[in-house]
Amino acid sequence: MNRGNYSDIEDEDNFGMHEYMPEDEYRGESDFANDALSVIGAYKGQRNSDDERHGFGKAILPNGDAYVGTYKNGLRHGRGQYRFVNGAIYQGCYREGLRNGKGVMIYNDKSKYEGYWIDNKKDGEGVFKFKNNDKFSGTWKSDMKHGLGTYTFCKTGAVLTGMWLNDKKVNNFQVFYPISENTGFTFHGTWDENEMVTGKGYFVFGHLKCMQSGEYVENPFYKNDKSSELQNKICKSLWLSNKILPIINGMLPRVPKARQVARARSSCDTSFLIVDKLSAVDVPAQTSSHMEMYEHKDDLWAEMEELEIDPKLNQEVDTKSSNYNDQIE
Repeated sequence: MNRGNYSDIEDEDNFGMHEYMPEDEYRGESDFANDALSVIGAYKGQRNSDDERHGFGKAILPNGDAYVGTYKNGLRHGRGQYRFVNGAIYQGCYREGLRNGKGVMIYNDKSKYEGYWIDNKKDGEGVFKFKNNDKFSGTWKSDMKHGLGTYTFCKTGAVLTGMWLNDKKVNNFQVFYPISENTGFTFHGTWDENEMVTGKGYFVFGHLKCMQSGEYVENPFYKNDKSSELQNKICKSLWLSNKILPIINGMLPRVPKARQVARARSSCDTSFLIVDKLSAVDVPAQTSSHMEMYEHKDDLWAEMEELEIDPKLNQEVDTKSSNYNDQIE
């Protein structure tokens, strides 16, 4: 019997976020022994005239993952929640079996992405909060930071604004360093090909109405030092300056303007449910549930009754929906 396979569309670093793509499913429940459920999974929900999963349904997959949401012609399509066996959860939009449109992914290390997806990859506007509480807010392309964005460092509160190209920092940038709640200073500079600060730069002190101009140069002691231990303690570049000027905005390196990015068409529109003939199914109302690691129980059908879309995640996605345009640009 074909037990299905995993999509090779993406590789979510080391998170193991591959969604199981069933090629065969449980049909005649009474025709199989109970222990077969743990091998081929279980599905309870609506079907179309071709006996495909179509409409609202709940599934326990052979690898222990679980899905609650809508299907179209046998594929996850519309709004749903997918729970990975390692504890990660995705809630949001699907199209033709893949994450497309707006969605929220909470990874098993508690990092979190809220934003747009195209074919299972982060693509478009989105916010990623890392496990150390650093945060990147900007545009993505194929799971990589790509375009204008801001990176906030949790420890220092510093905020980097700049451009990324295929996950690499490029061109001009600026970093705001907070001093107190209402004051701080900003450095304006440029990256080299190795993402190192290079050339002329400017420290701007708005509260003092002045700026310091200077230049980052290679540290000769770093290059000549053969000890890797000492190199880790020595800066690769040195800041040289002897000029204090009034703030002259025209001298500051400009951060490139953001380019308009295409967004995935949201597939959370389930209007297809109205026109298609669906088999009747008793679907319980939504109830609150806990975001916890999915575990098999002895009675899988009883467990399916407990699978519900988390209302907290629903609220998060709906709140973000007002900030995004669902149409293709």
